[in-house]
Amino acid sequence: MSSNTFKKAIERELQKLNEEIDNKIVKGLSYIKESKRHKALFLQLNKFNRRSNLFQRSFNLITTFLL
Repeated sequence: MSSNTFKKAIERELQKLNEEIDNKIVKGLSYIKESKRHKALFLQLNKFNRRSNLFQRSFNLITTFLL
């Protein structure tokens, strides 16, 4: 799975969980299990974004010195 596909899959799952959590809030139901899953996915997405940003910054720095 490419990194872009992986990122999109996490974002879709987060969107589904947000909708599910919203529905449970409206109905007055507990959403503890969903919130834990949401937190784990959100942390995973942030970790992925930090890695890709670090790579991008490194690449930009290298190209600056080469040009």
